[in-house]
Amino acid sequence: MENRLPLFVFGTLRQGHVNHHYLAGHYARMTPAILPGYRRLHPLMIACDPRGEVDGELYHLIPETYDSTLAGCDELEEIPPGQLVGHEYQRKLVTVQTAEGPVQAWAYVQPEG
Repeated sequence: MENRLPLFVFGTLRQGHVNHHYLAGHYARMTPAILPGYRRLHPLMIACDPRGEVDGELYHLIPETYDSTLAGCDELEEIPPGQLVGHEYQRKLVTVQTAEGPVQAWAYVQPEG
């Protein structure tokens, strides 16, 4: 079983965007967050950059639907079941900054290598 960490999103999974329905009703709370050490390549992709930062939303998913919600987001990002790396995205453990301090979370980023 993988870590049940919150999910940091910066693109179409955010509130008011086309794919937010993957998260709607499946989180206890959302907080604004910043992901340091990354930059936007374009609106839907971020990559490692020690000088960059990306703003987004941090979703604390509810335990009852955590696995299915994350599986749906993985499917959206074309990450095969049971894997962390797909063709265009990698679900990676990151540390985001919030008003409450640093938080470990999952984020979909450009695959490394």
